[in-house]
Amino acid sequence: MPRIPDEVIAEVKQATDIVELIGERVELKKQGHRLVGLCPFHSENSPSFSVSPEKGMYHCFGCGAGGNVFTFVMETEGLSFPETVERLATRASISVDGIQGDEELTREQVWRKQMRDAHRLVADLYHEVLMKTEAGEVGLSYLRNRELNEETIAQYKIGFAPDQRRFTVELLERRGFDLEVMVEAGLISKSKSGEYFDRFEGRVVFPIADRDGTIVGFSGRAIDDRQPKYVNTAETPLFNKSELLFGFSQARALMRKKKRVFLVEGNVDVLQVAQAGTKEVVASLGTAFSPQHARALSRIVEEVVICYDGDHAGQEATQKVIRLLETSPLDVQVLPLPEKTDPDDYIRQHGATHWQQFVETEQLSVLDFMNRTLRRGKNLNREGERIRFIESMLEEIGKTNDSIRRDMYVKKLSDEFEIPLETLRSRIPRPTSSESNPTRTVDAVEPIRKRSSKTGEPRWMKAEKYLLRAMLTGPEQVRFVRDRLGLRYQDEIHRMLGSALYEVVSETMTQDEFDQVTLPFMERYCDQRPDYAMRFAEIRLMAGPDELSEEVLDEYIRVINSYEEQRQIERAKREIAQDAESIVDQASKLQELIARSRRLRER
Repeated sequence: MPRIPDEVIAEVKQATDIVELIGERVELKKQGHRLVGLCPFHSENSPSFSVSPEKGMYHCFGCGAGGNVFTFVMETEGLSFPETVERLATRASISVDGIQGDEELTREQVWRKQMRDAHRLVADLYHEVLMKTEAGEVGLSYLRNRELNEETIAQYKIGFAPDQRRFTVELLERRGFDLEVMVEAGLISKSKSGEYFDRFEGRVVFPIADRDGTIVGFSGRAIDDRQPKYVNTAETPLFNKSELLFGFSQARALMRKKKRVFLVEGNVDVLQVAQAGTKEVVASLGTAFSPQHARALSRIVEEVVICYDGDHAGQEATQKVIRLLETSPLDVQVLPLPEKTDPDDYIRQHGATHWQQFVETEQLSVLDFMNRTLRRGKNLNREGERIRFIESMLEEIGKTNDSIRRDMYVKKLSDEFEIPLETLRSRIPRPTSSESNPTRTVDAVEPIRKRSSKTGEPRWMKAEKYLLRAMLTGPEQVRFVRDRLGLRYQDEIHRMLGSALYEVVSETMTQDEFDQVTLPFMERYCDQRPDYAMRFAEIRLMAGPDELSEEVLDEYIRVINSYEEQRQIERAKREIAQDAESIVDQASKLQELIARSRRLRER
């Protein structure tokens, strides 16, 4: 297979903001020139994970994980290098048609690539059918009747699956896709008799993308009387409803800028709200809002505005989301809609301008919303119902971390029901242990891969790292270490990194040439090997002086050589025990070892 061109790799890396990429999984906080957070690769309570925007690298000082944007995606997503380049290129809107790597892909990686390619192809086809063909006119009329314009339809790449039983099947078959893999991907279905047929036929189709903008599934809505009304992609290797949000990739940039997201229930609600000017809007995919959704949002925004339907089911769903977010560091607001109204209805009835005014003036705090909700259906003139309402409100008050808001609400209850403040305060439930640290649930990212924490490193390992760090500063240091140490590194990765540096640095290379050539060369060298990239990132981000004297470099080399000599002595001892033919021979060899040990201690 041909290699991915270096210029493509460089363009993708340059276009990918490492802080934004990692920040979607890890909550990062500024600390000097770096950002720190809890490591996503092992469990920890205090942050040891460091990201350097300047160097485009990350490193965990707890477990040793490290690398660049490619390594992070490869390690967290389990993708191959070509898949990772393609994923990040899609995220950055860089064309990578036909990208292939020179490495062998596993069968699972080949299937996942087929699935992603097929989703992209089918999404393009359905959108073209909707916008440019007679077969799609019925779908386009439906969307226009919902007052959605073509700009919105194009932004979210809405499509239409023709009302033909094998339209998609035949397309995928002609393009050489494995139909069994396409069934597993959820793009087509298979009958008990073994016949392949279209899954979304005759439906308006909403593509579902992951956070990087890669389409991984669809939601199809019937526009006639066929049942069920909605057909969604089932769980697949690419599609996990509890992690995906409709509209996330379109809203991500504005969410990050405004630090706010609107959470609605339906796909059309997302389109209508975005079209009305509130573009930082997402929806869960026909399932309950999950802890994974909360974690994904908490790494980008500071405020969640819940705007669910105004019916009883919508209000119950709102309460469930509030309870899920109670232990998060997010500020939660509720935008309550009139009864039996959803955002789509409200905007079409009142218009975009009125919607924006509604957004700015009608948001409620969680306690205000719970106050309104808990009063509903109660006769507070009755003592029993009044007491139950007060106890329910005190329970909600006890869940808020805002002390000012808590005190205000206790005073409101005290004034309204003429109950002494101290009596109410004494009845506020104490938070449970899981609630006592409100940021733990979201901040403590679920480890993506369990790693053990690093133990104390031997001196020779540290010496080799410091030598490599010094060699990254200039050609003189590389030549100095090469001439005195050669390839006598004890660690295999260090030996390969050192060999690469020796290869690129010639006898006549100047500092300017070194600065222009060496770092890009080493990054390309490490890109496709996560173990190399991890160590390279660790070495580059190590604390210490940028320049080391020749005396210090010599001392590091001495430590490494001493360790090698000690290994030879231990090896010789084992050989004596196994191979010596006589006591005299053993004594002679032992005498030689004693002398070598003495010389080693005297150095």
